[in-house]
Amino acid sequence: MQSTENKMTDKFKVFLRPALAIVLGFIGVLIARSAIPAEVFSFSARYFFILVAFVAFGILGFILPDILELAGRASITALARQIAGYLPSGSPGRLVAGLSLRKRRKGAARLVAGKYTNPLLVDTSALIDGRLADIVETGFLSGTLLVLPAVVKELHQLSDSADEIRRQRGRRGLDVLSTIQRSKKIRVVVLNTEPKEAGVDDKLVRLAKQAGAKVITVDFNLNKVSHIRGVSVLNVNELANAVKTVVLPNERLNIMISTVGREKDQGVGYLKDGTMVIVEGGAILKGRRIAVNVVRVLQTVAGKMIFGKIANESE
Repeated sequence: MQSTENKMTDKFKVFLRPALAIVLGFIGVLIARSAIPAEVFSFSARYFFILVAFVAFGILGFILPDILELAGRASITALARQIAGYLPSGSPGRLVAGLSLRKRRKGAARLVAGKYTNPLLVDTSALIDGRLADIVETGFLSGTLLVLPAVVKELHQLSDSADEIRRQRGRRGLDVLSTIQRSKKIRVVVLNTEPKEAGVDDKLVRLAKQAGAKVITVDFNLNKVSHIRGVSVLNVNELANAVKTVVLPNERLNIMISTVGREKDQGVGYLKDGTMVIVEGGAILKGRRIAVNVVRVLQTVAGKMIFGKIANESE
């Protein structure tokens, strides 16, 4: 539909340009004849200036449609900018969206976008988890770690909680943040402003979307919402699962049976990286270190689980 309208406009201009050129050319001739006294110039010079006036006004008529079109577009753009200045940043409308994109990037998004190298927004769960400090020290993360005021506030509220477990989680999060701030491996910036959304997760996703930042989290729901909104996520749990020891069926392991499993006669032990090993018939060997043959490896949402059986000494 749009291409058809453009073709009709072009055809109209094809007929309009010559007509305007001729009309304005004759207007130029009339102006030249009335403005040039006969006694001032000779006969040939007078008609020469009349011819120049015809050509000049004719050229003006030929380019007049383009001049009017440019002037109209400039007027519409200026009017749209004026309207956009009086509308809220979240107001709908393609006109405002197209002309006031930079104006809508207010507050934290405007401060973050383009200012920090590889901006990384950390959420509360990643700080409470504690592993982020160790990851930073390895040098695997680069860029600028950004902390929202709402995240600091949430950690502070948890650390003042009457519940012992919540209080410990909040204090651990604050300790981890303090440890990362002292590290020389990455730059940490606690922002002074943030989006006006109600929840901390909503603030993180909105700012990451607007500023082109990545979110660091261990929260399953925030991970899913971020992917849906098109925000890149660095999930500490996924990183931990990716670097766990690769174990294949029939491989032999040497583990300590530390507890009894849910099923009858099952014993449970752990590898150094925390991977759970479930040993059939290992319940009676609790507290002992034994050799285990791997039967199968199961990858779950929570991580990797290894199932094995007690190895025979003769094998």
